Amino acid sequence: MNNTNCRVVRPPLVGAIVLGIGAAASGQASAQTTIGTEQQAAREESQSRSVQDIYREEHALFSDRLTVEPGITYTYSDRDSLALRGFLALDAIFLGELNLDNVESHITTFEVNTRYGFTDRLEASINVPFVYRTTELESIGGDLSTERNTSASVSDSGLGDITASLSYRLLPETMERPDVVVSLGVRAPTGKDPYGIDLNQDPDNTNLYVPEELPTGNGVWGVTAGVSVLKSVDPAIVFANLGYTYNIEDEFDDISSGSAEQKAKVDLGDSITAGFGTAFALNERLSLALSYSHEYIRETEITPEGGSSTKVVGSSANIGVFNIGGTYAVSDSTSVVTNLGIGMTEDASDILLTFRMPFQL
Repeated sequence: MNNTNCRVVRPPLVGAIVLGIGAAASGQASAQTTIGTEQQAAREESQSRSVQDIYREEHALFSDRLTVEPGITYTYSDRDSLALRGFLALDAIFLGELNLDNVESHITTFEVNTRYGFTDRLEASINVPFVYRTTELESIGGDLSTERNTSASVSDSGLGDITASLSYRLLPETMERPDVVVSLGVRAPTGKDPYGIDLNQDPDNTNLYVPEELPTGNGVWGVTAGVSVLKSVDPAIVFANLGYTYNIEDEFDDISSGSAEQKAKVDLGDSITAGFGTAFALNERLSLALSYSHEYIRETEITPEGGSSTKVVGSSANIGVFNIGGTYAVSDSTSVVTNLGIGMTEDASDILLTFRMPFQL
């Protein structure tokens, strides 16, 4: 959004046209209207850089210049689980196996997002990610012991799932209505799928199983349809979005985690996303944004070869994230974008840190 030639949709200036009798009255009204128009144009010009950044990051800019946006995102999550296998004696003494597990996940995604506006209504984009992830596993309670504590770590990297999308401005912003953009995107399973990954038992702890590799993608094609609205309410901009992702069922030769192969169809749960927020253009180059996003993921269904479909227990999720972001225009063609995401639900990652530097060619 750092292109000064980009079209930024702003509510049209509504000036009062005073119809009077005589040339003096008409000239005075015309002069007042001209002064008001010049003041409004100057105000919009002073906010153009920061406002364009808001449009690009939260909505769509429809710039007629190619925008290349390299970025890096770090995601951290920490999960604890307690498993009790046994029974209570005298309603107070637990007899059996105690297993306390902790899983820490570190995911770093390097990505390049490229966008181009063919017209002031149509924009295309493609995102190519490269994923590096590390998972640290810790287990207490091996061999019925509450003192044995073992840990393991596994790392993997590779190309993630590539996505491409088209955005179309359905309705331009006016004084009465917001800017409305609809979008359609496709996700290709170019990353490493999570099915058929073998698990190896830790020799020091029979309760700890370590995967041989880690996935970098979902493994199936996905289609996303969404709508985004944005309205300028001086001095702020408010926005909201709604989307639905349909994951196409696919068949895999092996989805088991052991030596025995199990052929099955996987119907990854579809997801619904919604979000809203507000942004402020603090000055010519700096803008801040506050937003909340929520995603509900339905349960995954698996159909083994020759068997019936079953739902995977625990595969559904509610992911809520509160975001604090900022954008600074370094030059007329380059900006710096930062964002901090804080997980608000149990299924969400604890922290998401994003740094991007979009520039226009």
